[in-house]
Amino acid sequence: MQSTLTSKSIFQNWQVPVMFLIFFGIRALSFLLVDQMIIQAILVFLILMTLGILYFKNPDWAFYLVLGELFLGGSGHYLEFINLSIRALLIITFILLWTLYAIGNQKLLQNIDLNKKFSVILFVFYLFLIISIISGIRYDHAVVSIIQDLIPFLYLPLLFPAYHLLSKPKTQEYFIRLLIVFLISSAVFSLFTFILFSTGIVELQEPFYKWFRDVSMGKITNMGAGFFRVVLPEHLLITPIILIISSLLMRDEKHHKMWRFLLFLASIILVINLSRIYFVAIIVGLIVLKYKHLWKRWFIISTTTLGLIFLIFTSLFLISSGGKSLGLELFGIRISSIASPHIEESSATRIMIFPEALKMIGTAPILGQGLGASITFLNTVTYKQITTRQFDWGYLEMMVELGILGSLALVSFIFFAIWKLIEKINHAPDWHDFYVGLLASIVAFLIINITSPAIFHVFGIFFFVFTLAIALQPMDIFDRLINILYRIFNRIEQ
Repeated sequence: MQSTLTSKSIFQNWQVPVMFLIFFGIRALSFLLVDQMIIQAILVFLILMTLGILYFKNPDWAFYLVLGELFLGGSGHYLEFINLSIRALLIITFILLWTLYAIGNQKLLQNIDLNKKFSVILFVFYLFLIISIISGIRYDHAVVSIIQDLIPFLYLPLLFPAYHLLSKPKTQEYFIRLLIVFLISSAVFSLFTFILFSTGIVELQEPFYKWFRDVSMGKITNMGAGFFRVVLPEHLLITPIILIISSLLMRDEKHHKMWRFLLFLASIILVINLSRIYFVAIIVGLIVLKYKHLWKRWFIISTTTLGLIFLIFTSLFLISSGGKSLGLELFGIRISSIASPHIEESSATRIMIFPEALKMIGTAPILGQGLGASITFLNTVTYKQITTRQFDWGYLEMMVELGILGSLALVSFIFFAIWKLIEKINHAPDWHDFYVGLLASIVAFLIINITSPAIFHVFGIFFFVFTLAIALQPMDIFDRLINILYRIFNRIEQ
């Protein structure tokens, strides 16, 4: 692979420090402007103007702006305009510009004709989505709630421009830099937040906490002994990142030390997040990684990954508790609550919701009750009726809102992606690791969706959009993919 290398690696680029600056700068700016809606509106307008100018200069540049916000902009709500996030406005505007540009050049049908089967699936799903909107209105669901549930699905057409633009080497390199900066910066931000609360510098209900909860859409929970859970929406991407890196490391050759460093950082985020279903998804995903990998290499990397996660957890807990505990009790409770949900509050609440969700499905099993649904259940601890839009059951929420038919149409996207990836793996027997990692990531998403809306969450939709954009590429991208993977951190030695 020496012949494929250049004087600089893909990661060694001027864009990288700029990306780091944007990641932390947008968070600092958002915190300072949290109540300054007029200034936020002006900034949103300027960014949208920039998007339009960039698009007519070069569509690739506009796509870079959209990708940059997606991976560096957290929840997408750091800037808003009349309750619309900068992310929603950027992506919908970009899709409209791309569509109008394609129509103007009489290339729309050509550009959206990626695969006949996929086109049928997309058409059928949007048909059921329209029915779900109508059902939501018929069931008197709040219009705002319907729109909030609809927005992630409006991002699916991003697949068409993503497919064409990601076929370009410069876009691929930019995409890789974004992913790496996203991972490193997310680990730093999660650890920084963890330290703030663990040391008592910042406490719950203070301005930073409220900004983190209401703008970053995060969650901070005191787990005791100075250990705080730090959860953010973008953490949904950490499980697939861990699985893809693990899959790449399973190739029996010498790997750049940065890959193991990135695995370490991703594991820190996973540990601080401390979501049980993520750990289950990692284990199941690692099992899937055995596909096409040698037993010895698979076992070494899998045990190393799990051991690293456990070591980070015990080390962080030992430090946060002042050396008093390794956190084994907490870890045991979190794991045990999967089988015995009554021993942990959030698991117990999920069990309370379960029968009510089944009843809601029973009232409209075929087409569902529509988008914007909420659920009311009896809390058997407080004996109070609670109404919430958080179902805590991904598949049940899908069936409540989309019905069985709409849910099957959505799941069809996933099985189509699995089929295309297996096709790629079978045609690339000597360098299949990246595709196997994507396959394991899809399975992990299916596991996570048991207890959370992973596959119809904004980041879930984006994951499947970009996975399909890669899986649908012609096989000649294979040689370029190998080239890119080797060039991420490697360069010609001077």
